[in-house]
Amino acid sequence: MDVKDEKVFDLYGDLEDFYDEAEENGDVEIMETLDIFGLWKEHHKCGGDFMRKIWNALQGNVDTQGDVGHAFYWSDEHSDEVRAEHKWMDKPHLAMYWFKLAAKSGHAVAQNYLARLYCPDQEPFGALKVGRLSRYWLEKAAAQKLPVAMENLALCLKCGKCPCCNSDLPRAERLEKEAMELRSGQ
Repeated sequence: MDVKDEKVFDLYGDLEDFYDEAEENGDVEIMETLDIFGLWKEHHKCGGDFMRKIWNALQGNVDTQGDVGHAFYWSDEHSDEVRAEHKWMDKPHLAMYWFKLAAKSGHAVAQNYLARLYCPDQEPFGALKVGRLSRYWLEKAAAQKLPVAMENLALCLKCGKCPCCNSDLPRAERLEKEAMELRSGQ
């Protein structure tokens, strides 16, 4: 066994310890995450790099928490073939768990994805359909000048269908203009 393989083996042992600790504490999300990533590893014949990402997320790395959330976040950005083959990875509650950890630490991209999971008007998103929380996280992400979040908030402000979406067309237009300027690098 070479040094790299030995480090990966050590990491698997550490993850098993994490699983045991989560089981003792009743932390179902961590247990389920580790179970599913074990399946992912087998299915994709992944090496240690992916397991390191899980390890980093469990250790509190905000960026990798967002990445782990995205692994469970299935949307129209995936082809029908990929969605059918990996249906077992479609776990909005686990996406929410990891996005929420990253979002609470100020990760704008995770805040935007979390808002989409909460939005009552988003399909195939809107898994939990809690509009107030969707608007809350969109406001947080847009305040950090994330263009996609600004555009999503603008859509929300134009919508007016949801109880949380008080129509505010002038603000929506300002957000869209600012997002466009940010995207163009001005």
